[in-house]
Amino acid sequence: MKHSLNFGRVLPAICAIIITCLPCRGDGSASRRPEIPKQELKILDVAINKSKQFDAIKLQQIDSLKKAAENIPADDATRRLEAVLTIADQYLTTNADSALAYARRGIELSNHTPNGQANAKIAYINALSVSGIFSPALSELDSVQRLPLDKKQKIEMWKSGRRLYSYMMSYVSEKSPIYATYVQKYIEFDDSLLTSLPKTDNFYFFLKCERAVADGKYKEAKKMLETLLDRLPVKSNLYGIAAFQMAEVYRNQGDETMYASFLAKAAVSDIEAAVKEGLALPTLANWLYLQGHLNEAFEYINFALEDATNSNARVRAVAIAPVIPLIDEAYRKQISDTHDRLVTWAFLASFLLILTAVLLFYLGRQIRRSRQSQQKLESVSQIQESYIGNFVSLCSSYADRLDSLCRLVAVKVAAGQTDELLKLIKSGRFGESKDEEFFRKFDEAFLDLYPDFVMKVNQLLREEEQIMLKKDEGLSPELRIYAFVKLGVEESTRIAQILHYSVSTIYAYRNKMRNKAINRETFEADIVAIKRH
Repeated sequence: MKHSLNFGRVLPAICAIIITCLPCRGDGSASRRPEIPKQELKILDVAINKSKQFDAIKLQQIDSLKKAAENIPADDATRRLEAVLTIADQYLTTNADSALAYARRGIELSNHTPNGQANAKIAYINALSVSGIFSPALSELDSVQRLPLDKKQKIEMWKSGRRLYSYMMSYVSEKSPIYATYVQKYIEFDDSLLTSLPKTDNFYFFLKCERAVADGKYKEAKKMLETLLDRLPVKSNLYGIAAFQMAEVYRNQGDETMYASFLAKAAVSDIEAAVKEGLALPTLANWLYLQGHLNEAFEYINFALEDATNSNARVRAVAIAPVIPLIDEAYRKQISDTHDRLVTWAFLASFLLILTAVLLFYLGRQIRRSRQSQQKLESVSQIQESYIGNFVSLCSSYADRLDSLCRLVAVKVAAGQTDELLKLIKSGRFGESKDEEFFRKFDEAFLDLYPDFVMKVNQLLREEEQIMLKKDEGLSPELRIYAFVKLGVEESTRIAQILHYSVSTIYAYRNKMRNKAINRETFEADIVAIKRH
């Protein structure tokens, strides 16, 4: 893209801004950042993805010109020269080396063409300028100025000189004494064009806009640029440089978002027109870098560098050179920081995963314990219900028997049979049946609570002394006594009262069992230690 006046004044300024502003890179220090033109950047990304297609279209157009040139008769030197110079001009913004090669062919052909030498030299100057070969370009420009030129050739010569000095200014510092000389020469060519170009010419209108920007007349420049952009096709080179100038207008008015927006539009125009010498994209990359958008900045600056390298656009490569290492370093630092954050988050996630696993394990164990406790509670509840049923049944049975005994006593007393009543009571018939039912109820309840009690007791006895009960048989007297011992009733007198045995009988049974034990001294303590399963 040929950025005219701003190639001379803005291009070195851009390089200075890039270098001086880089320490102020977006790191959160700014109180408020401008908004990013997201829609324009999306359009730019699409254009970048299709850049190969646009380049192919441009090369097809040039190939068509080449084929047309091949069909020109060899003796028609004038037409052949025009065709070669047209091809050189088409290559000018696409491939500097090809432009230079065809411009040299034009110089050779011009020796056999009347009045064609000036046109060939002008094309050669343009190709040398884009290639960054300034010394021969200056010599050729000096020689062209001494030739007799018509008005059209003068205009093209002034455009070439203007282009050459704008490129030369980008290679030197503004503080250099020679920079002022280049600026003066540039303005002289610019003034010549403004005087000679038709006022209806779009390039003349652009130069007026550019001069207004340079003079700080931003409102006037904005209005003229809006008019110019409306009537230019987006894929034209002039649209790209006009959009770049509009970006400069918004930047000087303090509207950073619109500045970036028009830089993006200028970059899209460059890509779609296969222009490889534009500065819009690297300038946008630098702006995004300063705003802290390193991903986009890195992508755009690398694309710009690839374009400049492939097209041998040395001026563009020189302009973006200061930006590349700094954006690359910042981008790599961002990647490194992102990696560090990912490692930290991965460590934290691993810790949380382990913690979750531990908590799940603990929770699972608690749930299992809760279920076991619930099962135990249900079992205890069932046992309690069974005990309550047995107790109620036993109480009911005793109440019925007491009632029967009371009626019998009443009948005997009423009949005067007191002696017979006394004799019946002393016989013990009522007590025996009562005790048998109590024993049965107790045995059922105890064996529900300790179903393996008999087996555990047998494990404490010598093998030949072990007690074998028949199926559905209750506890033997010895086992029943030790059942009470297991339940915490260890006093023989208390056991005798409950079982209606004599104390001596209880002592005898207990002593008999100890004698059968494997360890006589600890037998009763071992009985107490039996656990319920």
